[in-house]
Amino acid sequence: MSTKNLTAWFLILGPLSVFIANFLTSILIGQGETPADRIAEMTDQQALTGVFTFLASLGFVFAFIGVVLLLDSMQKIDKAGSTLARIAMIIFLALTALAIVVTMADWASLNAIQNDQVDNAITIQIVSGTLWAGLLFFWGIGFVFAGRAFTLQKRLHPVVNWICVVFGGVFVLLTVLPLDLGMFIFLVFGIMVLNIVAGGIVLLKEKAK
Repeated sequence: MSTKNLTAWFLILGPLSVFIANFLTSILIGQGETPADRIAEMTDQQALTGVFTFLASLGFVFAFIGVVLLLDSMQKIDKAGSTLARIAMIIFLALTALAIVVTMADWASLNAIQNDQVDNAITIQIVSGTLWAGLLFFWGIGFVFAGRAFTLQKRLHPVVNWICVVFGGVFVLLTVLPLDLGMFIFLVFGIMVLNIVAGGIVLLKEKAK
């Protein structure tokens, strides 16, 4: 399998895995509003939590790896957008490492639950929430740089490229503004996730040509 083909499948399957895992979690386990609520739900559904955590963890990491591989392919000397692609790749390399850490928080919480260390499990969820905030903030910044690099090099599709720029900027603002946005921020996140999938599909079509 070529690097371009592998990149495309990472961009498609990674985000879809995250979406499916989060969707099923919200239906079958719950959406605990506080760390304590989350731990209570996980305690009741430990097996499902383990399965969905596994699926979401791989999905997040594979999605970031796919973006890194795509950006790496765009770094050519004296080509427009190469510097932006390099900056974005550095950000997404860091995000890949952070994603590995934060997606393992539920595993650590499950282990604490199984050892009757509920207070420790709640603490882990609190720390995880803080790390998620940082991850999502730099996710937006990374996509602003990546999207601009895509537009300059005419990669993917113009609509996909500009959604990366615009919604990346919107996502940064939503994570820093002191507003209770409820489900709106998750709507923006969902659009960005689907946009990554669309980018992967565009790459597969390029491969087919």
